[in-house]
Amino acid sequence: MYNPESLKAEEFISHEEILSTLEYAEANKNNIALIDEILDKAKLRQGLSHREASVLLACEPADKNAEICALAEQIKKDFYGNRIVLFAPLYLSNYCVNGCVYCPYHAKNKHIARKKMTQEEVRREVIVHLGRSRLRGGLPGKHRGDGQPDEDRCDPAERFHGRQDRAAQ
Repeated sequence: MYNPESLKAEEFISHEEILSTLEYAEANKNNIALIDEILDKAKLRQGLSHREASVLLACEPADKNAEICALAEQIKKDFYGNRIVLFAPLYLSNYCVNGCVYCPYHAKNKHIARKKMTQEEVRREVIVHLGRSRLRGGLPGKHRGDGQPDEDRCDPAERFHGRQDRAAQ
């Protein structure tokens, strides 16, 4: 059963919902009133549903596409300023409790060796990542599956951001 709030991949990734969403987008790609309603919602910067986003992605009228692009650029500038921001995930382990078939780390894959980084390995990797550029770190956290308590986790981005000088120590 489709449940977008679920943390189980089998529930929030639904083939039927994907097909239904694509049909919805196709049926509404020229629906100016709906497109305007979605754009008004986007201006509030509170997020869009996947169906709303699909309508904007399928939108055909050139003037609406220009409006979509202008709004997207403005929202991007409001959030990040006039710069390009890249995210480089740092995976702390390859343990997973999900069964996503597109990902080699899924729980049902018994053919890979599982590894959990130590705090020292995490520290070294964060310093390397932050030392290479002005990237801010982010940690994917929903795939915890190694049975370890959450309190042994750290936020390397918070601990080491702006502290590239530690690499010399």
